[in-house]
Amino acid sequence: MRFADCVFDLAAQQLERQGKVVPLEPKVYELLEILIKRRPAVVTNIELDELLWPLAYVGRTSLTRLVSKLRGALGDTPRGSNVIRTAYKTGYAFCADVTPYLSAPGRVAKIELVWKKQCLPLIDGVHLAGRDEACALVVDASTVSRHHARITVVSGAATIEDLGSTNGTHVNGTRISGPTQLDLGSELLLGSESLWVRKRIASALTVKVDEYKKVCAKSRKK
Repeated sequence: MRFADCVFDLAAQQLERQGKVVPLEPKVYELLEILIKRRPAVVTNIELDELLWPLAYVGRTSLTRLVSKLRGALGDTPRGSNVIRTAYKTGYAFCADVTPYLSAPGRVAKIELVWKKQCLPLIDGVHLAGRDEACALVVDASTVSRHHARITVVSGAATIEDLGSTNGTHVNGTRISGPTQLDLGSELLLGSESLWVRKRIASALTVKVDEYKKVCAKSRKK
């Protein structure tokens, strides 16, 4: 996945920044993995201590030093926290925009699904959206089921189907009961969480979701 000027490969356990591999100590890597998987939620100091040092008691300075090392590796700073945000006296959160990094030729997405700061390029294949961290698009919200919906893309055409979720899946205001086509400007509701389908232009600047909603609303009126 890509964020800021970094590429983070979970499978290879490797971080690159500005095209160069950045060596990470095991605990620093674990911290980054935890925060990026739980984004954009704040992970509390107590929970981080339990996850990083499950069999030992450590002082608060241990976590502080670890966060400092991670920020150094990412080119981030406490004052200009564009990647790791500090929740005062609570914990830390990964706050950078993240997009999947696609290096395989022939798998270029023309559309994408957007939720808050997360984007899921809809390449051909099957993608799960839900609260589970193993989903392609993690929607970390209490009204979203762990495996909420399945998105299938064939030759660039996308459909979505609900996976028996508790609160249902809606497309443009209508609750779906079977596979439903997704078009540019479609609004999805997973539980109470709004997602949008938009055209993907890899070289373009990031468009704020609020601005994109206005564009989509104008398009539907026409």
